[in-house]
Amino acid sequence: MPSKKKDSNWTTWEDMPIDEFRARAEKARALAAEFGEKLDGLFPGLVTLTKEQRQTAPRLRDGEHAMLHKVLDVVDMKPALFESLADQDEGMDPNRFESALLRDRIEKHLLFSKVAESLSPIGGELGDSTLYTAAKFRETLYAAYRIAKTHAQTDRKVMDVLAPVIDFMRKNVAAATAAKKSRKTAPAPSPLPVADEA
Repeated sequence: MPSKKKDSNWTTWEDMPIDEFRARAEKARALAAEFGEKLDGLFPGLVTLTKEQRQTAPRLRDGEHAMLHKVLDVVDMKPALFESLADQDEGMDPNRFESALLRDRIEKHLLFSKVAESLSPIGGELGDSTLYTAAKFRETLYAAYRIAKTHAQTDRKVMDVLAPVIDFMRKNVAAATAAKKSRKTAPAPSPLPVADEA
């Protein structure tokens, strides 16, 4: 990143001149793309889920990896008990419940989690800064929008400028209402087993 010029009077990104901010944002995006390519090289075939898939994907609790390994210990002790699951492990052998394959997947999940956890502070700081910045302008501009919308009712020139904004706002309200209705009517996901079900 370029260093701060000695004669400049800004100290943080908030008072950084916008031209400098734009240049640094471009460099940051290039670094992120480069890092993304390196990650793809380390882990070819990384998966991208849809928003819906992400919402319904299972989340493992702290300590669950070790508990699932113990389940596989029992599978290895008594493989005949688990023959009915042979075609559910998405393995290579449709006639065998492949505990070694499942152990590998558990460990890969744990290692992916650790890598993601090590990267989350970076994304977290940028994400938090994004939210923080939005708080510095959104509410004020929504108040300005409400005034402008009222004025647009009697001023054609204002309405011409504001019409796409009014349309955008209406669509978002309609989408939010539809999403809220679909959440109320969607069946709840099946809960994870609890300890007393063991």
